[in-house]
Amino acid sequence: MSEPMPIKDNTSDIFLVEGILTELHVASGKENLLAQVDRHYRANSVITGMGAVVGDMFGQASAAASVALYDGEETEHFLCLIGDTVVGGTFAGASKLPVGKHVKAAVRQKETLASAEGILSESDGLVWLRHAWGAAAESIANFKIAAWCFGFSMVCVSAYILFIGGNPQESKLESILWIALPTAAICFGIAFWNSVTMNVLADPATGAFRVLGFADPEKVNLNSYQYGIVHGRALLHSDETRANHGNIHCYKKALEDGKVRMAST
Repeated sequence: MSEPMPIKDNTSDIFLVEGILTELHVASGKENLLAQVDRHYRANSVITGMGAVVGDMFGQASAAASVALYDGEETEHFLCLIGDTVVGGTFAGASKLPVGKHVKAAVRQKETLASAEGILSESDGLVWLRHAWGAAAESIANFKIAAWCFGFSMVCVSAYILFIGGNPQESKLESILWIALPTAAICFGIAFWNSVTMNVLADPATGAFRVLGFADPEKVNLNSYQYGIVHGRALLHSDETRANHGNIHCYKKALEDGKVRMAST
């Protein structure tokens, strides 16, 4: 049986569910998913008692799913069983979830639905996450981008002033400094603002990383280990696209490269 195991952290409403993933239903659009589930279990409940039992579980969860799931059709919504827990959520690449295999899921309870923040398959070396950065990694990435933008801007400005000229009433160094100060304020101010606003995504990702067993979850960054990046060549020769794998990340590859660690190792 699947027993929720609460984890005490800054996102303490996220807990772990483990078990074999079965009864996977995936559709683009929330209403399409709920209609698919309803049709499937109405038919099965006539045939077997088990169909009626599972259908009742999904029926109870569907009401919560209609509220919890984002109402859009650009990505895949799913409902499944992990052990005996109904889990649902939204991942680009939900149709690739490993049916019949043992998985770990970091979830939040939303009424009768366990809403997935992340799902990890050890056997496949993959983790499904909507956001690939922990909170600290998000901030580091934002400030790296800010530093690059500031540096590039100042190279261009300095070259212009040195070779073409600036304010004739100031030295060239003064002209560069007067431009550098507001440029730095803008670049790093935007980085700070983005770090604060993106916590809406980074904090749940941090909680999911922690519950799924990653060491230093705040610093985890799997952005460069998206499935579409790691297996880009293979996807070029298939009907699949990177968008079909957008939220799938190859965490085992990151482990091999020494970019992340698991808490137990």
